[in-house]
Amino acid sequence: MKLIPLILLFTLTTLLYAEIIVVTNKNSDINNLTKQSIKYLYLAKVNKINDIRIKPFLSKDKKLHERFINNIIDKDIEQYSSYWARLVFTGREAIPRRLSFKEIKQKLNEKNTIIYIDKKDMNKNWKIIYEK
Repeated sequence: MKLIPLILLFTLTTLLYAEIIVVTNKNSDINNLTKQSIKYLYLAKVNKINDIRIKPFLSKDKKLHERFINNIIDKDIEQYSSYWARLVFTGREAIPRRLSFKEIKQKLNEKNTIIYIDKKDMNKNWKIIYEK
């Protein structure tokens, strides 16, 4: 009988955490990206994929951001922050901007910008380029 509450809890937890997707403008030259490509873009190891210059942005939604860093970048928040602190301190890179959902909608009007969102927030003007 104790198994049923555990299954119910697991199901509710899964429903609370919508699927993370990475999107771009529907007219973008980017059609799909691998998890590894996304990691490299968000860690500033590359800024082009297939000769397409890509501009990644971060979400201001703290829970979504943390899930993205944990599940896609494969780091925890402290590791990610530390990584970027070193890049910024050495002057090699500036951390991608964090955007509100309203700002995300505006930025995704630009070609070849990418950002992660909850799948439930998908818009007809965007296309999914990564889905786990």
